Amino acid sequence: MPLHFRPGQFYGALQDGARCSAFDIRAMQATIPEHGVHMHTHEDAHFVLVLSGIYISSARGAPQFARAPALVYNPPGTTHRDRFIDGRGSFMTVSMDAALLDEAADFRTLPPSASMLAAPVSLRSAFVLAREVHGGADAALLEAGAWELLAAASGAQEGKPLPGWTWRAYEAAMDLAGDPFIRVADIAQELDVHPVHLARVFRHAFGCSPGDLLRWRRMDRACTLLREATLGLAEVAAAVGFTDQSHMTHAFRERFGITPGSYRKLMFQGYKTVPGLPE
Repeated sequence: MPLHFRPGQFYGALQDGARCSAFDIRAMQATIPEHGVHMHTHEDAHFVLVLSGIYISSARGAPQFARAPALVYNPPGTTHRDRFIDGRGSFMTVSMDAALLDEAADFRTLPPSASMLAAPVSLRSAFVLAREVHGGADAALLEAGAWELLAAASGAQEGKPLPGWTWRAYEAAMDLAGDPFIRVADIAQELDVHPVHLARVFRHAFGCSPGDLLRWRRMDRACTLLREATLGLAEVAAAVGFTDQSHMTHAFRERFGITPGSYRKLMFQGYKTVPGLPE
């Protein structure tokens, strides 16, 4: 018999999240090996935005394999065994109160079964939300983003498909973010497209520039390493692709309004035993 998952319950480790209005939004890290994920049924409707790794789902209608970036919608009552290859990946979930979907006729256009949402407007809305969920984002801003995602998914037309190299550009930015010397022009050259064309398509697909994604990826990885308290701040900066600690501090303060050191201390507030935090 499948396990029963309550609203907002997923396999993996919670990195950040917020509850706003009828939405539960979570930034998650896959941590469970494939064999550790069992068949389960979700009570709620939810979106899964695959940010890194390869997502596998057994739900009827869902893609068997979805390489990042991918947006999947699972209606209430979805039973599946969704997981990541090798148990490695990151994703964002947006769960919705099932009553919300019953109340509004507009939302009855959502797919009746698990589906990949490929329309650029849906993917773009989800990705904007994923960039905002970290670091105690404003709840009103997140709620507005969640409504926008729901509206996009409910009424999205496929329109003109994105060029095939769009996904390779995303993967390149995610994979190469650890290189402090990588340039957007290098990614464009690798894909044999002009940087201006790359920037235009990227903005259309994900609501941000390639440079925004590089910085977001570095910040995302920095947050993960700062929670582990094993590396010093300079080591974290080097590991995630900042040229030095001061650049990471500047980016961190600009994004979260605090320094990486303050962020690390906040993460361990409330612990009975606080580990030694390297500077």
